[in-house]
Amino acid sequence: MRVFVHRLIQFALILNLFSGSGALAEQVSDASDIESHWYAQAGAYVHILSSDDFEGPPLFGGIEYHRTDNWFGGFSLFNNSFGQFSQYLYLGKKFHPWDTHPEVRIKLTAGVIQGYKDEHYDTLPIHWGGSWGLGFVPGIGYQKDRVGYDVALLGVAGLLFTIGYEF
Repeated sequence: MRVFVHRLIQFALILNLFSGSGALAEQVSDASDIESHWYAQAGAYVHILSSDDFEGPPLFGGIEYHRTDNWFGGFSLFNNSFGQFSQYLYLGKKFHPWDTHPEVRIKLTAGVIQGYKDEHYDTLPIHWGGSWGLGFVPGIGYQKDRVGYDVALLGVAGLLFTIGYEF
């Protein structure tokens, strides 16, 4: 467990480094006017690169709490690509790299995944305890008013397309 906590802290520090770097430099023009809020999302479509391995319906739902400094935390429930019910508890950082297009965002998340079991246990690069592992999910999205659309990269397995609502 100690190794997991150290890895999570290391990843949070790496995310913090990205917040000041060139291409991902955060533009704070309109962001200072935004209040903390909740963001609910649902999977609209999942594209699995190797459809032979995919089983079951592509279910996804999640909730995030966004702070004014663009850090957020979230929890998602989903069926993984092997049809196993899974959960993802994560922290993330949101970036608005193009000041001419503040509605475009890049999201990076890292956290704990539970649910990859049996012969699929070693699918996650860092795993322990039979069905636990670390996850890292980058994504790009677009938000207009309170509605958002995102595409998340699911490792080398596929793409997740979501729609969300800010409240």
